[in-house]
Amino acid sequence: MNEISKFGRFSKKAGKLSITNKIKTAIIYTRVSSKEQADNNLSLDVQRKVIEEYAKRNDIVVLQYFGGTYESAKTDGRKEFLRMLDFIKKNKGKVSHVLVYTLDRFSRTGGGAIKLAEDLREKYGVTVFAVTQPTDTSNASGVLQQNIHFIFSQYDNQLRKQRAVAGMKEKFDKGIWVTRPPQGYDIVKTNGERKIVVNAIGKKLRKAFLWKADGLKNEDIIERLNAMGMSMYKQQLSKVLRNPFYCGLVCHGLMEGRVIAGTHEKLISQDIFMKVNKINEEAGGYGVPHKREREALPLKIFVRCAACNEPFTGYIVKAKNLWYYKCRKNGCNCNKSAKKLHQLFQDFISQYCLKPELTEPLKAEIIEVWNEINKENVELEKNYKEQLSEVNKKLDKIEEKHYVLEEMNKETFQKFYFKYKQEQKEAADQLAKVTSEISNPESIVEKAVTISTELNTAWASGDVKRKEQLQKLLFPEGIVYDLKNNTFRTDRVNVIFMLMAQLANNTGANEKGQTNALACLSLSADWTGLEPATSAVTGRHSNQLNYQSM
Repeated sequence: MNEISKFGRFSKKAGKLSITNKIKTAIIYTRVSSKEQADNNLSLDVQRKVIEEYAKRNDIVVLQYFGGTYESAKTDGRKEFLRMLDFIKKNKGKVSHVLVYTLDRFSRTGGGAIKLAEDLREKYGVTVFAVTQPTDTSNASGVLQQNIHFIFSQYDNQLRKQRAVAGMKEKFDKGIWVTRPPQGYDIVKTNGERKIVVNAIGKKLRKAFLWKADGLKNEDIIERLNAMGMSMYKQQLSKVLRNPFYCGLVCHGLMEGRVIAGTHEKLISQDIFMKVNKINEEAGGYGVPHKREREALPLKIFVRCAACNEPFTGYIVKAKNLWYYKCRKNGCNCNKSAKKLHQLFQDFISQYCLKPELTEPLKAEIIEVWNEINKENVELEKNYKEQLSEVNKKLDKIEEKHYVLEEMNKETFQKFYFKYKQEQKEAADQLAKVTSEISNPESIVEKAVTISTELNTAWASGDVKRKEQLQKLLFPEGIVYDLKNNTFRTDRVNVIFMLMAQLANNTGANEKGQTNALACLSLSADWTGLEPATSAVTGRHSNQLNYQSM
């Protein structure tokens, strides 16, 4: 026996993973980076078929399949890719190969791919093998060859990105949005032309812009959107309101600060967008104001300075724990104690409070005035109902001719169908408008009178949300504070409350046989009904009423 051989029991044995498996076992990974690749020779089916044929020829047992979907190889954080790596780790020593169609199907991360392939070889005994780019990684030259493939895959990826970015910049310069549009838009293709159009969510976001332009606070807008079935949070709303895409403009990081008029459909006008953002700038930014400040200063933003027409902001004198309002304009010395301004506001709105004994006679007189003003709408409602009935009959008739009797060909049917559907929509929209304006006046007047009888005390005792609702209800465009005379003034008062105040002080009919209130309304205001309107009427008053949340 060789004297040295007795020391053999002390030598290190080769690890299990370095021993070539008698039976080769593999997992198959297939992927495409975009749906376009599904139409060429890199489709998932083609990849899988070629790999399976290779495995069969070389007696390789396939243990599992991964990928089979659309995943980018720019990073190694892909869902299916990570699931494959997890399988290898859990089945250490049981997998000998990862079979892919080409190495760029495995990864395009260059150095990252090289390190990952090395870890799989060294730690788990797993070889990454491309069936269309065979390399023997059991030797240094094979590893080098595979690494070069990985590096060139990354290089190719970078070239593609460079060309794509150049193409995107060119499109942006023409006002064409080439990436995914923001919330509220869909990409549609009409006759091969790509268009970005407003969808159902966008129509709700349009309301959010209009509500904000009318002075509604972000938290109230969010509440309304949620009630419409659209989930929204304050950061998301702020992002929407700041995005000029919604007013038809294109601005992107690739454009280096430039703004271009876009070719996509506008959600709102540029004037509305600027008005919304001016409101938020004046309010000190986006989002929901600090709760304590909001509770202490319910008239903030709502009241403007008479000297410079800037909205009031507020501050606290911490030493005395007292809140103050002040004009937002630098250099304006308009300051007022919050306590004193609140009392002055209570006194100001007391003129719109009704005495309980006047409520019943006033209800009847307001309804009479309302009926007089809405005579025309009643007639319009009748006409629109008749129009809608006629167009529905026409639609029924052509559908019967086309589908049942087969007396009308498809081309003729579509021509008349789309025409009549447009007429139907227009008649239905007009009917809905006049119907909403003349429906249920008794209920609206009842609520208005009830609010008016307790207006003063309701504002004083209500929480901040109640205060803000009453303020906006009574003075839809806010009010102005004159520091010199210590008074409030406003050019617009909700028409219902103005009407009640005038009727309460009315001493008789005028020369035309009308009450003073009716004469005022018919001559100086455009009446559009008792329901909430989308914008203020022309004249002294506004008819924006919304009792639903009161």
